[in-house]
Amino acid sequence: MKQPKIATLSKLVTRLALAGACAIVPVAAMPSTSLACGNSYRYELDPKTQMVVKAEEALQEGDYAQAWKLATGATGSVGQKVEGQANPSEIGALRGRTLRVTAIVAVRTRGKVTASADAATQASYTKWAVDQLKILVQREAGNPYLQARLAEGLALGQDGEAEALKILKNLADNDMMPDAAAWLLYAKLSKDAKEQDRGLGQCKLRANDPTICKLEAPGKI
Repeated sequence: MKQPKIATLSKLVTRLALAGACAIVPVAAMPSTSLACGNSYRYELDPKTQMVVKAEEALQEGDYAQAWKLATGATGSVGQKVEGQANPSEIGALRGRTLRVTAIVAVRTRGKVTASADAATQASYTKWAVDQLKILVQREAGNPYLQARLAEGLALGQDGEAEALKILKNLADNDMMPDAAAWLLYAKLSKDAKEQDRGLGQCKLRANDPTICKLEAPGKI
C-alpha cells in the first residue's frame, strides 16, 4: 500500500488551515472593518461610528449629557455655525448623525448642553439647533422624524408655534407621525378640541409612559 507523499500532506494541511483562519480585510467606502472567516464576514464599526451609535442610544434613553459628549467626541464640536447652508447634501453621513443628535439635545435641554452653559450660551445653542434642523430636514427630505424634531424646536418660541403646528398637522394628516412626542406636541399646539383629543390618544398608544400624555404649555416634551 502506497503512503501519501509529504508534499501532498503539506498542501492538505495548508488548505485546512486557511479554511479555518480569519483575516482582517478592509472594506472600501465603509466606516468599518470586515473580519473574513472562510466564506462569511463580520463587520466591525470604527471607533467614531461606535461613538455616534452610542450617542444615538443615549439620546433615545434621555441621557442628553452623554449623548452630547459622545456625538461631539466622535466628529468634533458643533454650534459655532450652521453647517450645510450652501449645500445640505455636502454634510457627510457620520457628521450628519452627529448634528442630528446634538441639535435634538440642544432643543430638548433648551440649549443647556453642558452644566456650565449660561443664559446667553443656552439661547445661542437653541437658535443654532433650530436652524441646523432646518438644514437637516432639507438634506433628508421626507424624513418625518427630523420634521417632528424641527417642530419641537420651533415650538420653543411663540413666533414659531404656527409653523410647528403646520408641520405636525401635515404629518398627522398623512399618517406620518413618528412617535408619541410628536403627537403630544401636536395636541399642545392645536386649538381644536377634537385634534387635541386625537393627539393625546395617539400619544398614549405610543408612549412607554402614557402618563406623560397630558396638555401643558407648548415646548415641554
